[in-house]
Amino acid sequence: MQGEQPNKKPPIWIDTDFEGEKKYKEILEKSFKENEIIVYFDDNSILQNLDEKIKTVIESFENDSDSKVFNIGKITPYKCDNCDIPVVLFKARNIHTVVNTEGVRGGAVAKPPVVGEEYSLNYFNQNPIGKLKFEPQDCTEQDDVDEEKEELIVAVLDTGFDPKLVDPQYLWKGKEENGASQCYKKINSGWNFVDQDSGEQYGSPDFSDNHRGRHGSIVSQYIINEFRKSPKNRVKIMPLKTHDRKGLGDLFGIICAIHFAIAKGAHIINASWGFYYYYKDPIPYLSNLIKHKLHEEGILFVTAAGNQFKEEEIIARKIYELQYPGEELTDDQLRDIAIHNFYPGHLSSDINSIITVTTTDRESVSPTQNYSNTYADLGVLADNDMKFQVPFAGSRPNELIGGSSFATAIATGVIGSYSPTSMYRPNLTKSEFFNTLSSMPSTGALPTILFKEPDLAQKLIKEGAVTEKNS
Repeated sequence: MQGEQPNKKPPIWIDTDFEGEKKYKEILEKSFKENEIIVYFDDNSILQNLDEKIKTVIESFENDSDSKVFNIGKITPYKCDNCDIPVVLFKARNIHTVVNTEGVRGGAVAKPPVVGEEYSLNYFNQNPIGKLKFEPQDCTEQDDVDEEKEELIVAVLDTGFDPKLVDPQYLWKGKEENGASQCYKKINSGWNFVDQDSGEQYGSPDFSDNHRGRHGSIVSQYIINEFRKSPKNRVKIMPLKTHDRKGLGDLFGIICAIHFAIAKGAHIINASWGFYYYYKDPIPYLSNLIKHKLHEEGILFVTAAGNQFKEEEIIARKIYELQYPGEELTDDQLRDIAIHNFYPGHLSSDINSIITVTTTDRESVSPTQNYSNTYADLGVLADNDMKFQVPFAGSRPNELIGGSSFATAIATGVIGSYSPTSMYRPNLTKSEFFNTLSSMPSTGALPTILFKEPDLAQKLIKEGAVTEKNS
């Protein structure tokens, strides 16, 4: 039962020294994109002829004996546009097979390294959504936005933005400034990191939401709704399309999008997505980017605790059985992020700016969503049956949708509504935001923002922290 202390179980981590590691390859073959790998160069490469080093690595692949055995095709490199980061995507027929064969996983160093590079597979991640019964309809509601309020920019890394559903006046528009970052310098609106057009930049300017459930548009609307009653702040949505019509994204697109958000001045990144990861050492570049770089830049990263995925549970149980013969995991234990690691929510700690969110009724969390009194920072009080009412005007009370992704969006909206822009400064700590929410007075105009529920703190949510919708 969720209210009880769990039996202590080790996390579902593959021991890379385990002699049977090859058994896992077939289990994990659907967790990454075929024909692609990501190359992470050492940081000094940024200033030391990165293009030349890319060429050197490509030549090393072309001359490698494994490349010939597995019939590696012509390698095409892709970079995030002028973002001065040491990350490059290589695309070529069967290139992922060589990386697998060498046992290069999640940032493990190639043997021998060519020019200080590390490789990883281009892992999939997905929107942790529940079953959507919502049918998108045109939005007719227009808001009067108070321009005197402070503007807070929320980068929504999701499936895009549908202006027929979400009022386009909330779209972020950048400003041309001298000396601005070179990262996607000419782009002053949202961006698509899923589809590649014929231009020089990686991605496409078309960030329209083509997801069958309009996931990104729903997330954006939940955020906007919370700002409508904000006493001091107004919001602009920076739509960064990182997931396709099926809700799937990949690691490289996420990395580019985060750098875009940093360069364009986002205050909060809403990451209503994630992926289960089965190696003890997380992907170093992604972890450093989210845990340290965003913290240093003064950007809050609000992300989902994760949902139940049946296919992932099958994978998790197979791996656990191979690692610990005779041991079994309960359904409840599979929802514990400390056991079944869900990234990037699993990266949350006291000293960074990551806030991991799940859904609660103030007594438990949704049985289909993840929890942890170490990694889950905040629960959002559900409207009914661990679900939330569809956020668009005219929706009926019985139109409910569930998923930690929607709880994440509501949390982003609540936090952004009541946190002055002055708080988003280098080396921010999320404890400051929780302290601000806790100190809000309960009046007719301002409800209590943050609750602390002892029962939740015991196992499910750190310090039992719960917030609720104000919209």
